[in-house]
Amino acid sequence: MIQSEGAAGARRPAPGVWIDVSLLTLGKIALGLYVLRIGFSHVSDDDYARTVIAMQFAHAPKLDPSGTSWLPFPFWFLGGIMAIAGRSLTVSRTVSIALGAACAAAPYAAMRATGVERSAAVAGAALAMVLPWNAWLGVAMVPEGWTGALVGAAMIATSNVRARPWVAAALLVTSLSRYEAWPACVLFAALCFARALAAREREVKVRETTWALVAVAGPLAWMGWNEHAHGSALHFLTRVRSFRRATGASELGLSDKVFGYPRALSTETPEVAVLAALGTLSVVFDRRVRGRWRWSLAGVLAMLAFLVVGDVRDGAPTHHPVRALSPIWWVIAGLGADAMAQCLRRTGSMIRVTMTGALTAAALGWAISLPSRWRASPGRSDWDRRDPQLAAGFAMQKRGVSWAEITPCAYEHFALMAAWARPERAQVNPGLHLPPSADCPRVVER
Repeated sequence: MIQSEGAAGARRPAPGVWIDVSLLTLGKIALGLYVLRIGFSHVSDDDYARTVIAMQFAHAPKLDPSGTSWLPFPFWFLGGIMAIAGRSLTVSRTVSIALGAACAAAPYAAMRATGVERSAAVAGAALAMVLPWNAWLGVAMVPEGWTGALVGAAMIATSNVRARPWVAAALLVTSLSRYEAWPACVLFAALCFARALAAREREVKVRETTWALVAVAGPLAWMGWNEHAHGSALHFLTRVRSFRRATGASELGLSDKVFGYPRALSTETPEVAVLAALGTLSVVFDRRVRGRWRWSLAGVLAMLAFLVVGDVRDGAPTHHPVRALSPIWWVIAGLGADAMAQCLRRTGSMIRVTMTGALTAAALGWAISLPSRWRASPGRSDWDRRDPQLAAGFAMQKRGVSWAEITPCAYEHFALMAAWARPERAQVNPGLHLPPSADCPRVVER
């Protein structure tokens, strides 16, 4: 197992690591299939819009598949697979499940690499994995689920010198997928540059500078593309701001924007808020825990600041903003598990038994509450359900409809187009700005 700075540990994976990884991956798949079975289908129309864009990329690849503020890597990846496996909602969902499961073990591996003991690493990863939003995002056709796990893992492993190539690679991929990865990129690059300046060996200077440049390559490339294509390196922010103002999302008061993300962290994931308090105390008073998690906590604070400033300046996600907190959940869950493990290790036997019993009872009560929370998923309201549109799209596919003129009421037409799987054959008219219903969108087949 890779060593962290100043921490002892073997360089090879410890016995049982692959068992843990396999169990976490299989558990993530099982959880994903369960939440799908009990009714989860999508977070928002973005799920279907992203699938449609990937289908268009598979049909006619281009560097900026969406032509919007959405970052390109998820479309490159899913569209590339669709070019081989075929364009369908089934392929999109399968890729989402596979990516979510594959990345769920990354925070566990990062924790083990920094010296977190096995039981705590498993507990931290499992706890984050089953949080309702992580359960939904892990199978949703949006990138927040797998990118959240990878960014969280990257922040956890930042303090590990030997893990830095993997951290840089993860940040490169995720920074071309989701904007909340950007503050983690900047922090990691700053750390690498500082180490390069402090190093005497030329090899270390070159190596650390390389990892820093890889980590920030994604944001720099995207800003360079926006400068080239739109005349402004920050054009993507202009698009987001315009959309938020058009939808009324910018009309929230200043206090709601400043405290929106911290409030969401405590209300949507109260267990994470509790673990954050416990972990912070452990970082303050426990030198070992502080050595493992100080850079991760710095990344969490940088990410929260980034999201709050983005919200204040109308550059943050427009709906379900809590999904942008996914990297923070993975970090705090791991920190909390490590803090509890270290606390138990340092107490006397009688106190340890009492604390273990209390923690076990609390964990059982919390686990019993999860199924009802999993059922309270987004996408279930009359406004959000897309069953009629999906049925209409599948029927069009079955009939072999070759061309259609589509007039949406809002954004519900993306579900129909994704089910039809021939988006390049659609002429989409301006929306009617009406509440979506079973009769939307209006379709003329030719």
